[in-house]
Amino acid sequence: MVKVIALDFVGVLVRELDNLNNNEGIIERFFGPNKTDEEFINQVKEKINLTDIEIINTTKNIINKLYEIKDIDLINKIRNKYSNIKIVIATNHVSYVEDFIKNNFDVDNIIISAKINKIKPDIDFYLEVASIVDEKTEDILFIDDNMDNIIGASKANMQTIKIDRLDNVFNKIDEYLGG
Repeated sequence: MVKVIALDFVGVLVRELDNLNNNEGIIERFFGPNKTDEEFINQVKEKINLTDIEIINTTKNIINKLYEIKDIDLINKIRNKYSNIKIVIATNHVSYVEDFIKNNFDVDNIIISAKINKIKPDIDFYLEVASIVDEKTEDILFIDDNMDNIIGASKANMQTIKIDRLDNVFNKIDEYLGG
């Protein structure tokens, strides 16, 4: 029985716009695969001569101009039809994305790799998600656009839906849950 829907952020909830300048593009390439914000900052410093605060402020600006919400009503649609299911966002990202998520999505929890020091598709990421939401992995429906992440969630015994770029996420969830 699905008790939690865990949604990936980029590719599932938002799409990336192609409107970054050169330095912003370099910084953005390091958003996902970091276990900590410090690791992210150090990787950026190897490519661009900026201070920590300049990197953090630029990162926050990039986040606000890079992401476009795919379906502004998605969370409300899920809540209206499946009110007994918790909704969380589980993403590989730097922690600086948290304000953007809080300002745009009313979810029960936000789980960011840089805050938990674990990244998808490592099984520890999915086990940590289950621990944070206090549910068994088999009661979590994990939704992602990356097949490696879907495989990782499956290995952790989560239920999964692989999203493609043009998919309607609510329809996929509704279909899976027997809508």
